[in-house]
Amino acid sequence: MLGELRQHALATLLGHPLFSQAEQLRANRFAHECEDLARLMRWATSVRAEIVRREADAARQRCHRAIHKVLRHLCAVPFRGPRLHSPRPHPSWVLGAFFPDRADRWAGTFDRLAAARFQQSDSLTFAFLLNRLAR
Repeated sequence: MLGELRQHALATLLGHPLFSQAEQLRANRFAHECEDLARLMRWATSVRAEIVRREADAARQRCHRAIHKVLRHLCAVPFRGPRLHSPRPHPSWVLGAFFPDRADRWAGTFDRLAAARFQQSDSLTFAFLLNRLAR
């Protein structure tokens, strides 16, 4: 009777992919060293309960991984609306040209008025300023 119970308890456990080799070795040793029939029956029942729990966990993990994979795939594909927008060219500033829009946004009212009233004839030339500094 004890030998049949050992075989029955170990048949479900040994070679099971959800249990490590160390766990299987410990279980085999316990089953062969245990001489108490009631204790061996309780242990066999707890082993079956642990197998059911681990299989349920593995099924949940497979489901979670599948959902995660689908969501990751959906997030990787960008949603495009009915109109495709062409990318805007980046403004490049050329010496002597006005500042790009980003710089003009930071200009205040005084700066805009000064720029509007600017006259080339009222300004000093760079050569004149250098001459004056050299004196």
